[in-house]
Amino acid sequence: MFLQQRDKRFGQRHGRLAHPARGDHPSSSKQLFADRQADPQLPFEIGERKPRRPDLTGGLEAALKYVTDWRCAVDGGAHVGVWSLRMARSFDRVISAEPSADTFECLARNLLLRNCRNVDARNVALGAEDGFASMTLDAINAARKNTGARHIAAGLDVRIETIDSWHLPELGFLKLDVEGSEPAALEGAADTIARCRPVILYENKWLWTKHFGHPKDAVDKILRRLGYRHIETVVKDAIWVPVR
Repeated sequence: MFLQQRDKRFGQRHGRLAHPARGDHPSSSKQLFADRQADPQLPFEIGERKPRRPDLTGGLEAALKYVTDWRCAVDGGAHVGVWSLRMARSFDRVISAEPSADTFECLARNLLLRNCRNVDARNVALGAEDGFASMTLDAINAARKNTGARHIAAGLDVRIETIDSWHLPELGFLKLDVEGSEPAALEGAADTIARCRPVILYENKWLWTKHFGHPKDAVDKILRRLGYRHIETVVKDAIWVPVR
């Protein structure tokens, strides 16, 4: 893995790689960085080998049709940055949250290679309240070396932050692919959602049931309570918009 030396000026204590201004975004997917030994699926996902997954950003493109505020977006569960890089071309500012340390290094490297100056990458997990956790991987995904399937468990290795604790002045789009922590992340963003009314996309694999025992409709109930309605699903990406 590429070991990113984080600049103290941009929040070394919080594990953040922040860029204050928008930069260029070269189009070549070959510039994306992946560790093939750590996760052999990554090159397929990011286009270094064929076939590239055709469904990878389809949900994002669909969700962007409903966005009206382009000042800020949050990529919750950014992994190596495929969605963050696309979002950075449309939004003035993107905050990318990725809790796994090694995957975060890939994310940081990708942003640097793309000169992606409007993305604030944060090595944190999203939750209902600030705290700490560790990342874990079930046996099946460990055998597959699927680093993107890690989910939080008890521990002290990873900082958990709420989106509300960031006190964002605006938020136009919220993407959550956080391996079962979607209900917690939404609860921790409730004030921001109520104030900013972003378009919300989450990956619907019901991992909050598998990993944490929540009902399958837990996310839908939270979003309806917050005044949202489901408008479209692309593969497993559910898109919700505010009720006007």
